[in-house]
Amino acid sequence: MENTTDFFDIFQDDPSFRDIMKRLLESSMEFSFNGVTITEAKKGYPIVYVNPAFCELTGYGPHELIGKSPTILQGPETDPEVLKRLQEQVPNGELFHGQAINYRKDGSRFMMEWKIIPIHNKEGEITHHLAIQRDANWKPVGQDFAP
Repeated sequence: MENTTDFFDIFQDDPSFRDIMKRLLESSMEFSFNGVTITEAKKGYPIVYVNPAFCELTGYGPHELIGKSPTILQGPETDPEVLKRLQEQVPNGELFHGQAINYRKDGSRFMMEWKIIPIHNKEGEITHHLAIQRDANWKPVGQDFAP
């Protein structure tokens, strides 16, 4: 039998638990290989946070994205069926997992795979959405990939 520990049990008795958790969260987002965005759960889903990997993936700087809708990445070849499913699932508080062509700041296309997770407050209301993205065309160094 495997001995596993719940993540939160590690720091449960530490008086600086909140500070440790904040630093862990910051580090995991800032140094992630995956793009991360946080949006508000209101009309247009304005972006309130992007990590460096998301900026590298899209070519936009944080100042160009904060306050904007993630739709800034969509274009003529973005699959409308995926967007339809996104528009149905996200407002209902469902986990969304999709893949579609998106566009970088320079106009180049890439296949983005992403998950959107609803974030609830203490009352159970959705206040934000956490999105984790990656370039679905990316392959490990030394392997070919499709543009």
